[in-house]
Amino acid sequence: MKVERLLQISLATLAAIGSLLLAVGQYGNSILPMLATVAAFSSVYFTDIRGWIRLNRNIANLAALIAVMFSFIDFWEEPSTPATKLHAIAKLLIYLQIVLLFQPKTTRVYWHLAILSLLQVVVAAALNLSVTFGIMLVPYMLAALTTLSLFFIYREALRVDPQLRAAHDAIENRPIFPVFSRSAEGNSSSVDRGPLVGIQLTGHLPANLAAVFTSGKMFGQVSRMGVFTLCVTVILFYLFPRIDQGRWSQSFGGAGGTTGFKDQISLNSMGEMLQNDQSVMRVTLVDPTTEIPIEPQFEPYFRGTVLVNYVASNRTWISGSYANARVTQLEPPPDGKKLYRQEVTTNRNLQFDRTNEGTLLFSIYPAYASERTSRSIVDNQSLGIISYEESSPTLARQPQEYEMMVPWTGLGLEGQLTPVREPMVGRYRRYIDQELTKIPLNKDIADDLFDGIKQEARDILQRTEVDPADPYQVMKALERHFVIDGNYTYSLGVPHHLRNPRLDPIENFVVHHRTGHCEYFASALTIMLRAQGIPARIVVGYKGGEYNSVGKYVAVKQLHAHAWVEAYLPAKAIPAPATAEEFPYGAWVRLDPTPASRPGSALTNSGGMFGFAWDWFDYLEQGWRDYVVGMDRERQNEIYEPFTKRIFKPFEGWFDRELWGEWVREKLASLGINIDEGFFSGYASLITMILLLSTAVCFELGRWLLRGIWPRLRVLWRKWFPNIPTGQGFYFKMERILSKAGWTRKPSTTPQEFVDALTERMTGTENAEAVPIMQRVVACYYGIRFGRQTLSDEQQRELQIQLVAMQNILQRGDRKRGGVIETGP
Repeated sequence: MKVERLLQISLATLAAIGSLLLAVGQYGNSILPMLATVAAFSSVYFTDIRGWIRLNRNIANLAALIAVMFSFIDFWEEPSTPATKLHAIAKLLIYLQIVLLFQPKTTRVYWHLAILSLLQVVVAAALNLSVTFGIMLVPYMLAALTTLSLFFIYREALRVDPQLRAAHDAIENRPIFPVFSRSAEGNSSSVDRGPLVGIQLTGHLPANLAAVFTSGKMFGQVSRMGVFTLCVTVILFYLFPRIDQGRWSQSFGGAGGTTGFKDQISLNSMGEMLQNDQSVMRVTLVDPTTEIPIEPQFEPYFRGTVLVNYVASNRTWISGSYANARVTQLEPPPDGKKLYRQEVTTNRNLQFDRTNEGTLLFSIYPAYASERTSRSIVDNQSLGIISYEESSPTLARQPQEYEMMVPWTGLGLEGQLTPVREPMVGRYRRYIDQELTKIPLNKDIADDLFDGIKQEARDILQRTEVDPADPYQVMKALERHFVIDGNYTYSLGVPHHLRNPRLDPIENFVVHHRTGHCEYFASALTIMLRAQGIPARIVVGYKGGEYNSVGKYVAVKQLHAHAWVEAYLPAKAIPAPATAEEFPYGAWVRLDPTPASRPGSALTNSGGMFGFAWDWFDYLEQGWRDYVVGMDRERQNEIYEPFTKRIFKPFEGWFDRELWGEWVREKLASLGINIDEGFFSGYASLITMILLLSTAVCFELGRWLLRGIWPRLRVLWRKWFPNIPTGQGFYFKMERILSKAGWTRKPSTTPQEFVDALTERMTGTENAEAVPIMQRVVACYYGIRFGRQTLSDEQQRELQIQLVAMQNILQRGDRKRGGVIETGP
């Protein structure tokens, strides 16, 4: 196949992979990248082979200018975010690529297409660095190496052939022609008849080189180059020092952002989070006695923050005003309680929100310290919030990994009760009795904001005939109303026709349409409990996840965000089989009023062959995120610190200046020379000068001895290890013989061209007998140099004899001294 056709196919493949990388990079609309992929391969046939569609250079420039104008409009389109700007740049690159693909191909067009493809990879990397992107980089690298190799051969072939160069320049500098040209005679000029004649290597490079480049050997060499490049890239990637990538990576649309759990949250924000599949963390539960990860059989609740007060004017829940919280480091686990080790790996491209103590951490609650729990993790026992303290609040981020000891009980009473860990006295008593029983009011909306919710709660308790004096039974009856009895519907959003602007959304939710997401359910239950005098608050965090059977972990995403209710139960009201002795200060009862039909309401675990394959892909995605995309300085230190300590610890004293100074002082003191630890010492200076002088004398003495012994050593070396001549050695020996006869090869002339020129000049002269010898020597040289051939001992002796014969021919013949042999244009 012609080298130019190979170049066109290779460059089309490169352009197609670059466009597909944009489609993978969360481009939003992948139609345009897919069209660019189709255009890349169709242009090879319609433009390069058939010549049916060939955009004139001037028309192509006009089309490119229009593409820039449209992309400029998209660049500043509102809302203007880094993601939208990158999408506009991606569109511009695709538009320009399509325009170039349907132009007649020249070195300029080839080069521009290669640069555009590289820019597409850069933009795709800014949009998203998923594992699919990393896998596609491997074929892109191989296509890029192949394209550059073919492009080099193409340019060299143009350089050595004036006719092809003239045809190329005619296409490059052509005047204005119609946009579509036909190759039929009489319908176009002589320059515009069909595509440019393909350049073949045969005839423009030496025959043996042409065979190498036009066969599979070149692609084998490219594959070896690709493997070597990949290995070197991996080594350099993991050895180079890192900077923190967390902050600047959030500047792009493909990654970054926050969890959305702040000290306040509106009724609409939770619905937006439940539509986001971005990864938040990866949680593994390990049995500490067997060190085996367990598979959760029900949904874990990963507690985040607590919301207390409802601001009706802007439909927002905010944290309470309790400022004297009991904050301590995580306590050791209590005796006799079955706990599991919770290992959490966070997504560093996602910023966890701040609390009063530090960065918010998500965990099953209550949590206790293990042997490897960081001392920077603190527990707000009054509110049930776990945080990560940092010395610099402006640079605070959640840790890459953290672990705690947590209870893991089944459904039922034991799994619902959490002990109150602060005595019910003073301010904490007022917080429970006042803050958590306050019903929100807003005189601008209605005299009684939640009159309908209060009446609904009274009706529920009257229908179920629950004892109002038993707070636990009241809690469960109201919870069951939302989950089973009330005919509620889960929805991420409330339809417009169901909204009533004259009513509060929570009131309207309970009394009229009964359609909403988890925050509506939790808000309604909280108000109902407070109306019955039961302290209650909202807890937001994550519930459930996607269990990965390969990695044995639960993948928690933004769409698993959840809100539930926590109600206070006095110690005397604790139901059996629990006892008041287990909960001396009372207990928090977890109530989840959201129906089970919500998205992700069960811990998903894909089954079958497809599910197993998907688990492997997700596991690979997590490893890619942890050890490639998230390879920051902290992660690098975690990986290499154990190895560096093990390797360099035995030698750490060798590089300690103080230890060496102490050793020198001790040795000098044993010789009667005492020096102090000051910067300058006369004794030390004298000893240093003596050592330097001795070193210089030894160096000069060694050089003198080496000069005298080296000739004898070289003779012995050649005797013990004789140099076996090769075909390359024979060729250079032939050049020395020809140089003595007056023939010299210019560096720009190839060996084959040198011999061909001598053959032409020696034919018909007395030196003609040397021509067959020269041809055979240069053939052997090329066979060994490019064809990996070897010469037997007999062939080497025969070549040696023929070179001696050629030398005799040139000495007795009529040597017409031609000077330097130069070929080519």
